[in-house]
Amino acid sequence: MAKPKLLSGEQYLIQTVDKRLALTTHRLIQLRRPLSARGNKAVMLEDIATWQVKATGSQLYIALGLLMAALVYFNDSFLLLSGFFTALFFMTRHPRVHVITTSGTSMVLPLDVEQRHINSLIDMVRQAQQKRLKKLGLEKPVYKASARLATATDTMAAA
Repeated sequence: MAKPKLLSGEQYLIQTVDKRLALTTHRLIQLRRPLSARGNKAVMLEDIATWQVKATGSQLYIALGLLMAALVYFNDSFLLLSGFFTALFFMTRHPRVHVITTSGTSMVLPLDVEQRHINSLIDMVRQAQQKRLKKLGLEKPVYKASARLATATDTMAAA
């Protein structure tokens, strides 16, 4: 795998065994396969607003289930295939970590780990983020969507 160039003064803190995820003193980097057209994704630590652990499955299975459900119009045997792909979607769901930035974009981390290991990873990134923010002299970033929601709630409570 190609290693991304580090910024000046940046050092690796931790990296997964398969080298698909790296935490540095400045960024959280998701490495892609070498021939991938999408390239690497990186999020600056000061831009991370929240974390969410969601169960996500393959969208291909749910799409195939819906397609087979539409084909039931032509032949009733497609109902069995529709149920198969829908069940496969729910059986292959795994908890994934979604990193949400202050701009509202999200990055899904490619991890298949247990909940306790996910929590230790999140704690490690939070510690690195706090050190980075202290070094830059900034406050903790606020997710813009939650700020909009808070102001809307405050306006409704005032009325």
